Amino acid sequence: MSSLFEGKPKELEYVFDKILAEIIEWDDVIVNNTRKAILFVHNQTFLVIRPMTKVLDLQFYSQEAQSCPPFFKSRSVSKKYENHLRISTLEELSPELISWIRDSYLML
Repeated sequence: MSSLFEGKPKELEYVFDKILAEIIEWDDVIVNNTRKAILFVHNQTFLVIRPMTKVLDLQFYSQEAQSCPPFFKSRSVSKKYENHLRISTLEELSPELISWIRDSYLML
């Protein structure tokens, strides 16, 4: 996983570590990585984190479209909505964001 953060701001790795520390406490979470992303799986993949050049792209799911900031993109996929949000600092990692990720975990 550490290779995904090579050449990227150190803060992105800190943000990822904080998200991981929160989510790893939830029941039956499996963490996998691909060449470009880290996947969090419960029954299905409920969160995908893609380290980009200066931000982390977080993809998670909801029952409703999320069209206002801080959401970057929201689209309908198989009776649910795939949401994208981009963060780059620990200050942007709010309890509300963790709550949205938790809702995705519970939904899937």
